[in-house]
Amino acid sequence: MSNEFYIGYEDTPPRSLSRLLGRVALGLAVILLVIVGAVAASQSPAEPGNYDFGVEKSFEGILVEGALPLLQVGTAPGAITNYLLVGSGKFGLPIFARGHGGEHVQFRGSLIQKGDAVMIEMNDPTSFAAVKTPSNEIASDHSIGPVSLTGELVDTKCYFGVMRPGAGKVHRGCAARCLHGGVPPGLLLRDSAGNALVVMLTGTGTSKLDLDPEWAARFIRVEGQLLMRGNVPVMEVRRLELAD
Repeated sequence: MSNEFYIGYEDTPPRSLSRLLGRVALGLAVILLVIVGAVAASQSPAEPGNYDFGVEKSFEGILVEGALPLLQVGTAPGAITNYLLVGSGKFGLPIFARGHGGEHVQFRGSLIQKGDAVMIEMNDPTSFAAVKTPSNEIASDHSIGPVSLTGELVDTKCYFGVMRPGAGKVHRGCAARCLHGGVPPGLLLRDSAGNALVVMLTGTGTSKLDLDPEWAARFIRVEGQLLMRGNVPVMEVRRLELAD
């Protein structure tokens, strides 16, 4: 039986108590490291994506407005690239670019890219200019047919590279604000191997899709016409509902 007695106002505690506290602290540290490692191992790796923050490049092409704003670069069949367009912050096509649909324009902006999906953040209003008369060279869509798809509703600006993670419940609040601000909505699809594809969602014709931004990061079921707008998969939605 130890005769040591702990006195709170003493500078040093008894040796037996010091040893006990040391063992407890070491044990807690080991447990904490194990927990941190287990949590880290359970997380999905951040998907590749790039946002050239603070880096501006020059772009030129035909501005396509409507339900899904695009910059069409090139006019020859098979050599057309469509760049999705958004504004600074949590907004879609900026005001300074509106009303110029069909015109050949030039401007400076920052690239956002994930795989084959490429978007431009139009963040320099002073650089925007219409340099040619309205064009009739806008490429036509290639219809694939009616489909029914189920996937996660994402705001494409964040998902394509501005935020990591740019999807899932942890990103729901930000995604809802982006969708409310006009960032184009997308349907995130994954196959059994985890490969991902985003299909852009619009209303029919030139109308934007009417959806609740609070559905962001939730699974939805959509029915409509699937088409390719150049290199961009697009679905003209005729019906949508929550699937989760």
